[in-house]
Amino acid sequence: MSWKVIACSETGTSHQKLSLPCQDYANFIKVSDFGKIVNNGDIIIGAVSDGAGSCKHSDVGSQLAVTTALNYLQKWPDFLKDKNKDSCPEILKESANKVFQKTLTKVQEAFNGEAENRKCSPKDLSCTLLVVVVTPNWLAAMQIGDGFIVIQQPESEYQLLFHPTKGEYANETTFVTASNALEMMQVEISFGAQQFICASTDGLERLAINIKDWQPHAPFFEMFKKALKIRSEEEEKISTQEWLKSEEINKRTDDDKTLLLCWYDSGVKTLPASSGGKKSNSLEEQCFSDVPKKSGHQDNVSSNLLLLINVLLGIVWNAIYHDLFFDITIDTVYLRLIISLLIASIFAMVIFIINWNIYEQKLKNIKSEKQQIKLLFFIMKISSIGLGLGGIFYYLIHQYIRYIVHVS
Repeated sequence: MSWKVIACSETGTSHQKLSLPCQDYANFIKVSDFGKIVNNGDIIIGAVSDGAGSCKHSDVGSQLAVTTALNYLQKWPDFLKDKNKDSCPEILKESANKVFQKTLTKVQEAFNGEAENRKCSPKDLSCTLLVVVVTPNWLAAMQIGDGFIVIQQPESEYQLLFHPTKGEYANETTFVTASNALEMMQVEISFGAQQFICASTDGLERLAINIKDWQPHAPFFEMFKKALKIRSEEEEKISTQEWLKSEEINKRTDDDKTLLLCWYDSGVKTLPASSGGKKSNSLEEQCFSDVPKKSGHQDNVSSNLLLLINVLLGIVWNAIYHDLFFDITIDTVYLRLIISLLIASIFAMVIFIINWNIYEQKLKNIKSEKQQIKLLFFIMKISSIGLGLGGIFYYLIHQYIRYIVHVS
């Protein structure tokens, strides 16, 4: 049992048009109880940063801020454990405030050194900074500027830790180089085991967060959590990277986009690698158009299977109906009606059982009644299309056979 963690960034189309680099950056380390970096560490330290668009070296600043924060925070969980401070909530909160304040100081010192080397102002490196430190028993997080951190504990709803710091205008925020950065820094502790964490820059804010009430949009995070459950870190990173640069996402945002995703693997087996993160155009994804889907391989399989099955059922139904009511003469009207209703009922039950088995888990996972209704209408729609196509195929085949027999 261990963490699955990925970090991805992609240049926004507005920066591509101006030939600017990606000014976002994200990275993480997995740490053992003794503060050593290991692949299967129980402690995750991750950070994301968004460089200020108006600053010429902000891409350098975002990388430097993340790297400096990770290097400094590496030993903190080990220090807490050695001093038995992580078992006391009040001491842990006090320690978190102090260590994140020191982290900011270290970042600012690194900026001063880099600015001196580049013969520029530290403000030319300006960026935001979001950090998470996750242990088996608690999570500590800090945020300076905009972006978002969303967490989920087992059997709980998604929770937005901080409201992004915005200025007077929508594109204004606080940077680590600001004179009031320490005062604007937000710190939060979440006690108990964590199941899923997502940290991101503001490029994806409108897709992931309902701005009206600042509530996480659950379907956005569910698709990443489910993908991490069944894929390796390498496969999911490729899929997410493709999703970030897809046309569907670029239509929603032209800003740089970054995701740091963490999911606690409780022993679920990983599926073999598939073809990566190509965008799916399935009908099922279209009925959930409020969340752009990533890597819709499983959704394609279920919708294509449903369509195929209903086409076959349409062929069988029309074959039986034709044989009973055209090739075989049933003189009694009531008997004809009873047989027709009986066959229709049997096929309706078969179709219902098949559709339910294909989509049972998906319906259970959808908490929104509105989305459940959308999915049910989608199932009805694709079933009707399948049955209709089956009928057309049957009569085309039937007429072709009659033609061959007639010609012969």
